[in-house]
Amino acid sequence: MSRLHQRAIVIGAGMGGLSSAGALSPYFEEIIVLDRDTLPSSAASRAGTPQDRHPHGLLAGGLQALNALLPGFERALADAGAVPINGFREIQFERPDVGPLPRRDCGTTILSASRPLIEAVLRQRVAALANVTLQSDCRVTELVADGGRPSARFVSGDGAVSTIEADLVIDASGRGALTLALLDKLGLPRPAETAVGVDISYTTALLPWPAGESRDWELAATHADPPALTTAAILMPTGEGRCLVTLSEHHASTRPQTWDEMLAALRRVKTQTIYNAVRHLPPLEGLRHFVLDESCWRHFERLERLPDGVLPIADSLCRFNPIYGQGMTVAALQAKLLRDSLGRLAGEADPIAALQRQFMTEVGPLLLAPWGMGVNADFAYPGTRGERPERYDESRQFEAALFRAVVADPVVQTAFSDVIQLVKPFELLQSPDIQRRIEAHAQPPADRIQASAG
Repeated sequence: MSRLHQRAIVIGAGMGGLSSAGALSPYFEEIIVLDRDTLPSSAASRAGTPQDRHPHGLLAGGLQALNALLPGFERALADAGAVPINGFREIQFERPDVGPLPRRDCGTTILSASRPLIEAVLRQRVAALANVTLQSDCRVTELVADGGRPSARFVSGDGAVSTIEADLVIDASGRGALTLALLDKLGLPRPAETAVGVDISYTTALLPWPAGESRDWELAATHADPPALTTAAILMPTGEGRCLVTLSEHHASTRPQTWDEMLAALRRVKTQTIYNAVRHLPPLEGLRHFVLDESCWRHFERLERLPDGVLPIADSLCRFNPIYGQGMTVAALQAKLLRDSLGRLAGEADPIAALQRQFMTEVGPLLLAPWGMGVNADFAYPGTRGERPERYDESRQFEAALFRAVVADPVVQTAFSDVIQLVKPFELLQSPDIQRRIEAHAQPPADRIQASAG
């Protein structure tokens, strides 16, 4: 394939930036990835991702996208120690309204691993691309786009200030601050924002996870029961005989500070599944805490124009509530969209401007379903700030019927699995056959019995 452009700059070497670099590789002579951290050579936490000591989920849709961008990624992640988990056959997924979901094989497998391991494997695959250069200790301070090619100004670890020009700059820096500052400088309007105040806190412990235990599940998730019970828990293996166990709580006033306090909190969640699995396991290090005040969608896709050659992506566009495990997967799907958009630019007089328009036209629908699934759940908690989505009550009723149908109907459970794994679009749940199956459970069982008697 002949490459169409000379140079691209990617700001940020997290999941969004790395997967974007992989997407750009066939179309640019040179891709330079700039990151403010010293990038580790192995699976290790880094300052730029303070939440990476907590559980992260790479959903099946994200795994597929990364494997398409970087063939062999899935095998490399498995070889590095990630744990394959069949969904739902090996997942204990517990909801307060219907209890544990049936352990059916829904045809998808995820790889459970720590965020540092996933990022390390992705970083190694991207660094192996001949036309990609990863530059550590480079803090980008400013983007410049004044009618010519855009450029990034950055400070190296030794204090030297440099500027690099490019055909395209991808802002995967996390909060979109660089693109927002450039809009201000150019006198262009900022995007509208949709913010949802979740005030969610996490407490995580790293534990040994002995092989060969008499468990019939590999991963467990116990949902909260709002408004009365706002605490949830998850246990996931990370490979190498270890697991992470995490408590999450919306609008918490306190957090566990010791392992005994965490065990006591685990006993207060809806079921004792995770507590019973970890109560005799000694933590391998101290507890870790993380707090997220809000999820935020910056609607760059609604702007009439972006600065020439600048494209925000991943968390710069939309930061999700991490409790739903969507962030890494949506970043990978955006990178796949970036690759697909680049592949459709043949014959365009201004291919970079066409890329900006095409990507922004399609990224909104891509974000809408995962954003909506999370936000609808967030507003069940008292204290959540922001504007409720339209038809919120109707969507909550649909969700209740959906989970009743998931329990009763393997076809619905498989469709639900594909949707929450971001393998298939949300519209699958609105197809005539699935809708008919869900509507059969529109009323709770007692109500259906009473209606039949009447």
